[in-house]
Parts: sequence; C-alpha cells; structure tokens
Amino acid sequence: MPGKPTLADLMRQLRGAGLRPSERLVEQILAFGAEARSELLKLATSIADLHQPWPETLGPLHALRLLGELPDESIIVPLLERLPAPVLSRDDVPSQLYNQEALDIIGRIGAPALPVLLSYADDETHPPLARTFAISCLAHVATRAPELRDTVIAEARRRLEADQPAPISTGAVMALSDLGDSDSYPLVMAAYRSGRVDQTVAQAATARQLLLGGGRPTLTSVNVGLFERYDQNGPFLASDLDEDFEDEDDDED
Repeated sequence: MPGKPTLADLMRQLRGAGLRPSERLVEQILAFGAEARSELLKLATSIADLHQPWPETLGPLHALRLLGELPDESIIVPLLERLPAPVLSRDDVPSQLYNQEALDIIGRIGAPALPVLLSYADDETHPPLARTFAISCLAHVATRAPELRDTVIAEARRRLEADQPAPISTGAVMALSDLGDSDSYPLVMAAYRSGRVDQTVAQAATARQLLLGGGRPTLTSVNVGLFERYDQNGPFLASDLDEDFEDEDDDED
C-alpha cells in the first residue's frame, strides 16, 4: 500500500502540473499549512523557472496562486523584491500572469499587510521599484479589506503632500488612481507637474482617467479564489486561443 505523499513529492507534482493543478493536489499541499507556505514561497520566488521548458515554466505561477490561499505577512517582502518578472516576449504568458497577479496575492492578506507595506516602502535602504510596488499594493489591500480604504487614502495622500522621492510618490499616485479617489486629483496632478512621478511606471493620462473614472475595475480580482483565477485568467491551451481569434475574425466579416 503506497504511503502518504510527502510535501516534497507534492511540490514536484505541482512543478509538472501543466495548465492547472488538480483539486486533490491543491488540497494535499494546503493541508501542510505553514510548511507548505514556505515551500510555495521558494518556488514562487524562483523567477528563472518562469522561463524553463514546459511544464516547469508554470511552477512559480501555480505556487504564487496557492500562496493566496495561505495568506501571511511573511510572503510580502520576498514577492515585492521579485517584481516585475522579466517578460521576454508577448508570448511569455507565465511572466505576464505572474506580474498581473502578484499584488493581488499580497492584497489577499488584508489588514495585516498594511503596516508591513508602509514600513517597507518608507525604508530608503530597500530597492526603489519594490518600494513603489509596496505603496501601490495598498489599493489591493483596501479592496480586500474595504474598512481600510480611508486609511489607505490618507497614507497615500500624506506621502504626496510630504514631497516624497519618486519611488514613494509614484506608488502613492498609483494607489490613489487605482482606487479612483477623485478628491485626490489636484494633489496627484501637482505631483506630476513637479516631476515627482516616474511616468515610465505610471503615466499621467492613465492616472487622470482612473481618478475621474471610478478607479481600476480589475482591482476586484484580489477577491478571486484559486480555481476561479485559472478559469478567468488562464493559462489556456494555445489551440483555445487560436479558436477565439478565429471567432473574432468571423464576427468582423
């Protein structure tokens, strides 16, 4: 009679799971709790694996998504400091999805993430872009924990008003814009005019549109669970994508 699989066995299966892991495999991994979180974090932060051959290329994405089911403050800094994953081409779907969802996974921690993100962002010894992501991630936290919305807006505004350096100002602009805080519009535009926003990361036109248009609709994806992420975002078989494009061409005709 075969013995119970070890966590190492299950992680090997996850690396080779293909487009999506089975519900049984997910249940078995998550049952290990904190021990599983540690191993998942190792795989999720192995960014080089995103560019390995199939099916290992999807291992970090699977691990990232499973971390969303085991939310804990310990995952915040390691994930922040791996962003953005290099996207080698427009066909580099694993890296694109990883970058698209990483802040969601941090945001799923909810209220406990707030002090960690603020402390990290305010520490000048940390990488500038990671500090930007830490502040911008506040919008995801506020969407997961709506009771924090006013607090998050106040923290972001305070950093803009204090004439913070570009990494912080840029992240604050992104958070306020993503939340659609129209009252912050004058403050945000003033930050752009003073040159305190990195427009390679956050363009003024996009910020203006989000601030006046109710925010970024996709922020609600922070509340999307594991298998719904696969249903909504993929990855999908290339043949399925080809069929979708063919259908669009037929509609145009």
